[in-house]
Parts: sequence; C-alpha cells; structure tokens
Amino acid sequence: MLKRRDRIITLGLQLSIICAMGGLGAACARVGSAPTGGPQDLAPPVLLKALPQEGSTDFTAREVTLDFDEYVVLNNTDKIVSSPPISKISYQSNLKRVTILIEDTLQIARTYSINFKDAIGDLHESTPLRDYTYFFSTGKSIDSGRLTGQVLDAFDLKPVKEAAVMLYAQKPQEYPVITLPDYVAVTDTAGIFSLQYIQEGCYYVLAGSDENHNYLIEPTEEKTAFSSGCWQTVPLKEPIYFEKKKGVKESDTAMFESYMASLQSRKEEDLGEIAASNRILYLYQDKDEKNLLKEAKWSKKGEIDLNWYYPPDSSLRFSFLPSFQDYELARRLISEDTATEEEHKRRARHRRADKEEMPNLLWQDSLQFYYIPQDKSLAGKIYFDNYRVTDLRLLIDYLDFSDTVDLMLTSGAASQKDTAAFRVSTKQSRIFFEDSLLLDFSFPLSGYDLQTATLTAYHVDDEGRRDTLPIDINEIFAVQDRPNRLQLKYAWQPDHSYSLFLPSACFTDYFERHSDTAVFSLSCPALETYGEVAVSLRNLQPGNYELQLVDNAKNVIQSRPVPSDGEVVFEYVQPAYVSFVLIEDRNQNHRWDAGDHKQGIQPEKRWLYPKTIRAEADWRVEETWNLSE
Repeated sequence: MLKRRDRIITLGLQLSIICAMGGLGAACARVGSAPTGGPQDLAPPVLLKALPQEGSTDFTAREVTLDFDEYVVLNNTDKIVSSPPISKISYQSNLKRVTILIEDTLQIARTYSINFKDAIGDLHESTPLRDYTYFFSTGKSIDSGRLTGQVLDAFDLKPVKEAAVMLYAQKPQEYPVITLPDYVAVTDTAGIFSLQYIQEGCYYVLAGSDENHNYLIEPTEEKTAFSSGCWQTVPLKEPIYFEKKKGVKESDTAMFESYMASLQSRKEEDLGEIAASNRILYLYQDKDEKNLLKEAKWSKKGEIDLNWYYPPDSSLRFSFLPSFQDYELARRLISEDTATEEEHKRRARHRRADKEEMPNLLWQDSLQFYYIPQDKSLAGKIYFDNYRVTDLRLLIDYLDFSDTVDLMLTSGAASQKDTAAFRVSTKQSRIFFEDSLLLDFSFPLSGYDLQTATLTAYHVDDEGRRDTLPIDINEIFAVQDRPNRLQLKYAWQPDHSYSLFLPSACFTDYFERHSDTAVFSLSCPALETYGEVAVSLRNLQPGNYELQLVDNAKNVIQSRPVPSDGEVVFEYVQPAYVSFVLIEDRNQNHRWDAGDHKQGIQPEKRWLYPKTIRAEADWRVEETWNLSE
C-alpha cells in the first residue's frame, strides 16, 4: 500500500505525463494559482475580528491582529497614519490576517488611531478597504473629538493631496516649529483631512508638503499653511465600511456602487461642513530669513549662478575670500619653502600653474563683480572682471545673518572659454505703442552711446504704398534699469513697422568689449487689432483688490486695481482666450503675496474666474462675475 505522501507524488507525476501528452486541460493549471476568469470581485475585505478589539481601553498590547473574511495584502504601508505619531510601528499580512507590531513607548492616558488609508486590499483584485481606522486608549476612555478641514494651494487654489496636517493643543512659540504635534493626519485627493478620536478642545493647525514625512516643516524647502486661531473639535461620526449582505454576490455592481455613493455623500457632507466653518488651510512657500541661499555654483569661469529660496531685497551684500583649500596649500608651501617674503608676494600675483604652485591670496583686493537678478525672481548671477578667480569662499550678508559657501571650479566649468561673446538681444518682435523696447545683454553694461544707431519706420497706406521714414535717434530715450538691461523709450506709432540698427560701437561691457552688430525688426500693430474686455464684479466684500487678466497658462496680461463700483476695463487686449484672477491686495502692491508664519500673516486670497472667454479684435467683451456664487 502506498503511503499518503507517495500517493501525492505519484499523482503529480501522472498529471505531468498527461499534460505533456496534451490530454488534460484544466487539470494542468499551476497548483495553488488564483482562478482566472469569472466576474470581478468588487467587494473589499470585511473585518471579522480585532484582538484587542477596536476601542479597547487600558491598552498595553504590543501586537494587534486583524482577521478578515478573505485573503488580504498590504500596499503602501508607509502611508498608514498613526495619531499621535508612533515612530516604532510595523505591519505584516499573512493569509487573512494583518498584524500591527508596536515597539514604541505609548503615552499615558491617550487615545491612538491608526488609519490604514487604502493599504488593506483583497488578494486577487486588490480592492481596498477604504480608510479603515483601528483605535484604542492607554487610559480609561476613548476620546470623542473630531476635526475636519481642507488644504488648498494658496496660488492655484487646487486641493493638495498627501499634505501632512499637524494639531497642537498649545500654540508653538518657535519658528520653524520643532515641537512634535499632538495629532497628525494626511489629506486625500480632495485635500480633505479628518482627525478622529482626539481629545475635545481647541487646536492650532499646521499643514505642510512634508516631503521627508517627519511632521516638521522646513519653510524654505516645503510649503506650509497655518490656522490664524485655534479650531474647536466637533462630535465623531460613525465610519462608513463596506457590508456584505447575505445572498448578494461579491461581483454585484449595485452593492459596490451603493458603497461608493455613501463614501461620496460623506465627502460632500464634509466639504459642506468645512465651507460653513471656513476650515481651509492655504499652502504657500514661506521663508526662513536665516536660510536664503538654495544653491551657488560656477556656470563657467568668471560667472556664478545663484538660486534663492525666496527673493532677496536690497539689503543683500556679497564679499569674497580665497578658499580654505588655497589657504591651507599656501600655509603648507610657506612652511616648506625658504624663499623670501618678496618672492612669496611675487608668486602670489601670478596664477598658479599646478597644484603645488603658490596660490594667489591677494586677488580679492582688486576684484570687481556685478550681481544681476534674473527674470526669474529666485535666480541671480555674479559676474567677475577677473577670470583668474577659480576657487573662492562666497560670503553673503542679508538682514541680520551671514552665510558662507565654498565654490570650487569644476573641470566642466573650467574647460569653458575664459570669455564669452558680448551680445545684445530682445524678446520683442511686436511692441505696444506705450511700451519700451527691452534690450538684454549677455554681460553687464559699462557704457552705451546710441548716436551711431539708426531707427527706421515703415508704413503701408490703404493703397499699398510703402513709406520709409528715418527717425532722429535723439527721440529715443534710454534707461538702464539694471546692469544688463536697457529700456528704449519712443513714441511708437500704431500700424507701423520698425528696423533698429545697432553697430558694435553702441555698447561696451565691463571688459571694455564692444557688442556684436545687431539689427532688430519689430511691428507696432494697429489699434483695431486689439479688443476690449470689461468686467463687472458683484457681491465683493469691502477691501483692496487687484484684478488680473490672464491667459490660459495664468500668465498675467494686464492688471488693474478694482474701483469701489467693481467695474474694470482692460483696453488694448490682443485676440486670445483669456480669464480673470482676483486678488485681495491687502498691502496694495498690485500683486499676490504669500504669507508669513512668523508675522502671523496669511497668504492673500485669490479667486479664479470659472470660465474662459475670447477677446476679439476691434470688439468689446462684457462679463459679470458674481463672487457669492
């Protein structure tokens, strides 16, 4: 007689032979594989038992088991949120069981919640059990407070998903905040957060992008938001979990749709509650005044690129010293060398040929440089008049602090040419009759003379005849608004074209080089090619506002202060699809400003017009914007 194990082996061998002969169909399927085909299982796993059970008090367990009605898997365990935060916690799944392992020391008399988000799903379809929360208390009772809100981006007003939300019973006094929060949550795709089973009371709320998941906000690297006051908790709501009804198949669409409709109804209910209580946090890029410089690097010899965490003001100051490496090399060579002091000075005035030649430690005494902000407000460039400078220490003084960075010229930047061509360019091919022509230069200007330049105007009349009119160059007024930009102001005539000839003698940079000769052609369109857009703002609360006309990418085309009657007119609008952005301009600087947590200033409010309209040539478009809708 064959033993049971031998019989299994024999049966397996027989099946292998039959499969090889092609004589058995379904029997050749891989043993232990999931069945294929058939209706989709729409039902998420259902919790049968928790040990210790949900809502346990006097909790001391180190292990929690959750048993479900079907095989489960765990996904994205890093997105499971424990509140208050539990640092030493892990999760495992095996067959129909999920295990929570707690190695951290828990606080006394506190209610904890563990929100699994969408981490628990069934084995075959991965249908998630949405927002299942296990909760317990180390004290005698379960806290019954709840706090719900929403996080929006302050600039584009879009919901921010996976933002960290932190609650503090006591308002943090330091900034950046280094105190761990009392409770935490993470927003969903609609930017909604909900903290359950928290102690009743009033909480100060912070939110942040929190890329490193430490529930602390680094202002210059992560966006932040804060509540102006404390938010009071409200009573708990019963959670919505999927229920499998007897006799209903797991593939039943109506059952699943009913469950999803309940979740959507709860979300809409939460949004209504949030709007009524104005519990919205607006995420913006804050600034830490002691952390200004984001990056400094050589772009090539004589040119350094700077990137800032936030735009600096006129109090910014630079200075330069030789690098620590040069100091150390000089100290070592001097200690080994018997040359006279005069010989050392002579060597220092010359660039070293190799690593063992005396470095020049005196170059900063005669160094000239220029700092130029770029069109992007968070970028700038430093240009040197001495290309022998390679390795240095950059010292930045700003407000009441200093920052120092060592800059070593890399082989890639060092291999570039010592000098680049001095060029003039413009981004304008069309010019509005009230605008200036902007000339940009690849290096800072040290001087300019337009007497050798020529400006010619062209006009085609109704009969197609072309008139050419030389313009007296003295009618052009030049303004240098920054070291590498020149504004040319002139009374441009609509429906005219222009040619501007700039010979090389016109411009000189700080190397005393002349620019290449340049010729620019531009047109000033006829006024009939523009349209007009009028907006009537209704139900606008008293205050200072700025209305911006924007294109599809939300780039500002024109901006106007809003008068008391709410009637705004944008003239001379090029034909295009446009929309509006309304700004609560509290400081009346005619632009949107982010907040300042340290000063307790919230970001200025913005409203986006929900429609796009078409501006047409020689046509007036009128719109009404009801702000109460």
